[in-house]
Amino acid sequence: MSRAQPKTWIVAILLAALSACSDQDPGVAQGRPDDPVIVLSEGACKNSCPVYDITLHPDGSYLMNGERFVKTPGVSEGEIGAQAWAAAEKVLKDADFWKLQTVQTADTLSNCQPEAPSVKITYRTKDAKEKTLTYNAGCGVKKMQTLVFDLRAALKFDDLVWTDKKFEYKQPLLK
Repeated sequence: MSRAQPKTWIVAILLAALSACSDQDPGVAQGRPDDPVIVLSEGACKNSCPVYDITLHPDGSYLMNGERFVKTPGVSEGEIGAQAWAAAEKVLKDADFWKLQTVQTADTLSNCQPEAPSVKITYRTKDAKEKTLTYNAGCGVKKMQTLVFDLRAALKFDDLVWTDKKFEYKQPLLK
């Protein structure tokens, strides 16, 4: 066996391993180690959709920034229990989060309805595996609708974010 053959095999094995990983986990990056978080952010829509970011830690502590149409505007923090972390991780696992398309908006999908809220979900594990998924609710992807609904439940959306308060809706000024 010549000296070139082992090098060829090593290169071939490395290339195969790299290509196998890239298709399985789109959008996965290296985040900060030992700082696991699950973040759910929802953006504005045409009417009065809640606009907020909530960051959950494994011990159940959270930091929330409520911007508009939320129960508590501004920055707040608290504790919803370690079971919330376990429930949120289960939701992400059940949805096969690591394999989901990273961007699911009108840029990547057809038949999306305009003026629907945007959703961002970031998941970073203890070993720093991190991914952010962007979804537009107007795109109507059933798997994503279920993921968002279930993640809201795990993060106590009804207790922390949702309010039945009636908001005065003001039409944005057109320029």
